[in-house]
Amino acid sequence: MPANTTLAQDQATLLKLWAAMGGAKLTLTNGSDDVSKWRGIRVSGGRVFSIDWRECKPPLSGVISKEIGNMRELTWLVLCE
Repeated sequence: MPANTTLAQDQATLLKLWAAMGGAKLTLTNGSDDVSKWRGIRVSGGRVFSIDWRECKPPLSGVISKEIGNMRELTWLVLCE
């Protein structure tokens, strides 16, 4: 799989991951196109480095999309508590 090299590619991957786990788009994005304002997402150096979705209500469930492997700058991933 090709690695993501832009924040826009990370954004697309996050949307796929969220949808695959049963999340509605609006509950992730909070109505914003700015990825750094999305639920549980942290951006540094123009890339997503942290996903923390343990506080999601209702809890996420499902299959983790294989595209998550494209997010080479991702160093922190928490999906449940």
